Parts: sequence; C-alpha cells; structure tokens
Amino acid sequence: MEPVTVWWAARDAARPGLAGLLDPVERGRRERYLREADRDRFLLGAAISRLAAGARLGVPPEHVPITRACADCDEPHGPPAIAGGPHLSVSHSGDLVAVAVSPYGPLGVDVEEDAGRIGEDVARLLLAPGEGPGGLPAFWTRKEALLKATRDGLRVPLADLRVSGPAEAPRLLSWEGRPDLPGRMAMRTLAPRAGYAACLALLDHPADVPVEERSAEALLAAVSGQQA
Repeated sequence: MEPVTVWWAARDAARPGLAGLLDPVERGRRERYLREADRDRFLLGAAISRLAAGARLGVPPEHVPITRACADCDEPHGPPAIAGGPHLSVSHSGDLVAVAVSPYGPLGVDVEEDAGRIGEDVARLLLAPGEGPGGLPAFWTRKEALLKATRDGLRVPLADLRVSGPAEAPRLLSWEGRPDLPGRMAMRTLAPRAGYAACLALLDHPADVPVEERSAEALLAAVSGQQA
C-alpha cells in the first residue's frame, strides 16, 4: 500500500531560489508577510507541496495545479488543494515546517512548538469537558489536525471536539453534531524534533495505511542543484 508521507523541513532550508517554483498568487502571498520568518515558512510549505505533489503526478513542480481558494470568500488565501488529488496539508511553527501528502483522501497535519504559548485563555477555548488540563500542545495539535482534515478550520469551536488524552494514542472521541466522524477518522502522533508536538489526521483513508515521515532536504537540494 502506498504510504501517506509527511515531509519535514527546518526554516533554515528556505532559499530565495525556491520562489521560482511558486505561482504568481503564492509569490504575492509570500511578499505580503511582514516578517522574514513568516516568508520563509510560507516559501518552504509552498515549495515542498509542489515538489512532493509534482513527483506523484509526474509534472514539474511549477506546473502542479494548486489552488488556494478560501471556503468563505473564494479569495486565494485558503489551504492548498489539487483537484483530483493528491491531497495536501501544511503546518508550521517555530523553526519547523510540515507538509503531508496523501493519494487517498483529505488529511490534516499540525505542528506546535511547545514554548508555553498556549495560556489559560486559549485553554478555555480549546478543551472540552473532561479534557486537560495537562498536555495542551497535544490537545491543540490533535484538534487542529482534525479541523484541517475536514477543512472546517476555526469555523468550528475547538471545544466541540473531544479527543483522547496526551498519554493515549490520538483518537477522535466525539464531534458535536457530527456523529459519523469518529468512525471515519484515523490519527497518528508524529515525531518532530524535541520541543515540538505534532499530529496527523486522516479522513476516509484505508485501514492501517502506512505513514512515513521524511526529511525534505533531498527534495529541496534537487532544486538547488538544478539552479546551480
């Protein structure tokens, strides 16, 4: 069975030459970020998405037909999508960028730097009754990954979702108003470097689908070699 792949990159892998892979919409979105760190993270997410999807489709990365239409307003600031697949999800936090790619169905990936940034105010919005209070990064990444997989984003309150605790394997226990989703969703804990939590959510995937985590270094190095 073909695996779902999660590609990891550190922010220092961003190189200006990667911008040549982006389409005009992506280049414009990148330039609108005020902070260099944000520009780097967006560049890596977009470039890795194109490289990984292009390899699956057999087309050059700059020709991958990625769209980014927002579900609310149709403006091009939504998550990346390819009609007919493969399915994509991108996340970044701190110095890490994750890109998940699946040939099977919708998915969501989320990574969070465990730097004490989830305070009590956020916790009140994040936790459902019976959840917490410990392990907030795990609860956050699990719920964010689920909301990305369904493409609901933060239009759905995080407390509407109940997930297993940090000491357990990730699992969706319930979703208010969506009793079908726990049976359709698989979840995997990912292994970013120390100081980060990460999770992958897979909607309507084959049972026991393999998940591979890989460094994006070889993908990015191939681009650098072509431009050298």
